Amino acid sequence: MSNLFYRCWKQYFQMPITESVERLSPSAYRYYGFLCREMNVRSAVDLRYSNAEIAQATSIKDHKTIAGARNELQAARLIKCYTVPPGVYAHVMLDQSGDPIPAPKDRKGIRHYPGDRAAAGKNGRAHMREQPTATLAETKPPPITAQTTTRACRTHGPVPHWKRGEDWLCESCHPNPHPPERWHSPTAKEIGFG
Repeated sequence: MSNLFYRCWKQYFQMPITESVERLSPSAYRYYGFLCREMNVRSAVDLRYSNAEIAQATSIKDHKTIAGARNELQAARLIKCYTVPPGVYAHVMLDQSGDPIPAPKDRKGIRHYPGDRAAAGKNGRAHMREQPTATLAETKPPPITAQTTTRACRTHGPVPHWKRGEDWLCESCHPNPHPPERWHSPTAKEIGFG
């Protein structure tokens, strides 16, 4: 079955085996391997990723190491890199002669950074900042009063009701957390032992 999937998947690009690839540091080689894999998976030659995505995919945790590997790949003329919005890097893959690799036939060849999610997250955070913070008085539940009355409940018929804020609640459906008379545990004498 894996043969079927292998035959359906078309590899558009080969990882070049040149002296510049062989001289890469381990982190730069891992970074470049990730870009070559994504180039084939996405069938794109312009790959846009943030440092966080690169760190997650390559297991390179330090952002300085990622930046160093990116600079090393540019110096080796394997990629051309520029920032799209701040924090997102566009990697243009280059061939052995240092020219941009053309996109596959009938494809745009660009893997866009999912900026819609990032913009939605930023807008959501900005929206949260614009809202005034609730004061302690606003977060308190409505006051429970000691008022009780008998009213009709749809389920239980005429039963005692208690007041929370402006609403009357059925004692059977919603037991009063603060009954007018304080409940106490029965004594031994009240149970019959004494």
